[in-house]
Amino acid sequence: MDETSAGPGAVRLVHDDDRDRYEALEDTETVGVLYYGDEAPESGTGTVRDLRSTVVAPERSGRGIGSALVRFALDDARGRGYRVRATCWFARGILSGPEYADLREESADDEGGRA
Repeated sequence: MDETSAGPGAVRLVHDDDRDRYEALEDTETVGVLYYGDEAPESGTGTVRDLRSTVVAPERSGRGIGSALVRFALDDARGRGYRVRATCWFARGILSGPEYADLREESADDEGGRA
């Protein structure tokens, strides 16, 4: 299980590979989850991780937990050499930034045509 933390009392980010998700924990309470699925790529060049759904507890909304989860997942995918697609609208917004351009898996629809 991969993990990162920002110090005492902070949200701890954990990759639960067995359950295909990333979690944000405050102490032992799960306050956010990012679900994903790994897929065979259209281009045949390696694994594509699809970021499917980001959920944060309503009482924790607006604290940057969702953004931290997505960035943690993107950094993990980069470390594994994966390409990334985001079907989750929230994750797609972060993935579209220039710092993650190298990870994006472009579909035929994204390129303006069909394969």
